[in-house]
Amino acid sequence: MVQVSGQPARRAGLIVNPSAGKGSGKGLALAASLAGSTGILIRILERFGQLEGFMREMAAEGVSDLFISSGDGTIQEILTLVAEHGIFPSPPRFTLLPHGTTNLSANDIGFGSHVIERQAAFLRSLAAHDVLTRHTIRCANPGDGQVRHGMFVGTGAVAVATRYCQQAFNDKGVKGQWAVAGTLATALRKYLFSAPDPDDTSRFDRPYPISVRAKGRIYTEGPQLLQMSTTLDKLVLNTRPFWGGKTAPIRTTVFPYPVPSVARWMLPVMYGGEGRTPPPGSVSFCADQLEVTSKVMFVIDGEFFPPPTDEPLRLETGPLLTFVRA
Repeated sequence: MVQVSGQPARRAGLIVNPSAGKGSGKGLALAASLAGSTGILIRILERFGQLEGFMREMAAEGVSDLFISSGDGTIQEILTLVAEHGIFPSPPRFTLLPHGTTNLSANDIGFGSHVIERQAAFLRSLAAHDVLTRHTIRCANPGDGQVRHGMFVGTGAVAVATRYCQQAFNDKGVKGQWAVAGTLATALRKYLFSAPDPDDTSRFDRPYPISVRAKGRIYTEGPQLLQMSTTLDKLVLNTRPFWGGKTAPIRTTVFPYPVPSVARWMLPVMYGGEGRTPPPGSVSFCADQLEVTSKVMFVIDGEFFPPPTDEPLRLETGPLLTFVRA
């Protein structure tokens, strides 16, 4: 335990998913470097069914700082357990370690160094000086009935492209930003060198029936390219495809179909400022909650789930959690 003058003692806990990053070994290397350290509770996930039990053990042992060595999917499961099941008397501080294949959440709100020795040193000291907060997004009524909390939710092309990225790149050992860049290049080749074909299911750039409602109004409906909502500040490749000011926790952007000129709009969409001129037909707004109707799958932090059968998916502002970067 670490005692800070005038404050309760803090205790670190580390959960390692050894299969993260296609078995990169980073989490196991961190656990090995901590061997012999006193007061640190370390648990290795040999099977996913152990996760809830490990979390309850962490809470019972007074863990105040939870370190997660995993990919986005395990992080999403842990956030869901904390937010939905009241395992901890009060939520711990989270430190997300970039040990997965894409690390969407960790790249924005996770630990700032990839060096195992620095991660271990910080875990021993708990001397946090870069702390921030983020709400989760609560997916209230997925088609499979399993409520989920995460940091990014999307449907349409963004879900289809995420699955392609995992199958075409991650499964072959290509990770992180390289896999994302490869997926983007695949989509651009189709767009630039073949005529639009809304019936070609091999393309990401095809129409998806999506409608979005929030704050008592319909923001968009009919054929769209994609919808994405997040509480993160930046996404893959450090993109910020949102504009108009952050006035509520959940930022949402919808891009239309037919797709506006990529040559004209790609860079402004990905890296423009809050006051950017958006592509025609696109919308970006903030809300505390919204409803998304889609006939195709949704993705939440790299994991997929079906849409509700006869109603929109309700996205709600989840609890405000604390994350440590360094």
